[in-house]
Amino acid sequence: MDGSGLNNRVLKILSQSSHKAAVDLLGMRISTNINDKFVEIMITETEAYGRKTTDKMSLFNTYKNIPTSLTLGPPYISVLKSYGSNRSMFLLSGKKGFGEAVLIRSGIILIGKKHIEARRKVKMKNDKLNGPGNITKGLSISNVNDGDSIISGPIDISPRIHPVDQAIAKQRKNAKRNDKNLWRYTLILK
Repeated sequence: MDGSGLNNRVLKILSQSSHKAAVDLLGMRISTNINDKFVEIMITETEAYGRKTTDKMSLFNTYKNIPTSLTLGPPYISVLKSYGSNRSMFLLSGKKGFGEAVLIRSGIILIGKKHIEARRKVKMKNDKLNGPGNITKGLSISNVNDGDSIISGPIDISPRIHPVDQAIAKQRKNAKRNDKNLWRYTLILK
């Protein structure tokens, strides 16, 4: 099967500015096949970084040791350390060199719950993965994957299973008082 049509669609989504890409990624599926353990989740919450009307330094202020991969643009990912041992995976968006990115904040496990539980060392009561660190651990993404392509690497993005019914836009957590922009996007599932 030729995946070039799908790859073009994913590239088109990620070539948009981060806030548009963040909305379009809701409901899409992200999967990894690392060490012969296939895992797939549906993206239910995203957060945009690097929009023109924002303080572009918000990404740099939140995460430490910013890698050069952040300026690669689509179709690459960037893996950043946030706090403690947690890592966050960003899908790079916009144009090369601009540092726009979409953070995957939460998702629903579709395939590979046992692998995710083993990677996180936790028995899960439901199929929801909340928090960027849990997403990254569940997909077995580490600093080694920083700069990987989502077209030719171990990480893959697939189309939505169903149309997006409704999404909510919210402010970023701990946003500055004057920042009225909506950064976080959550898929409403019925």
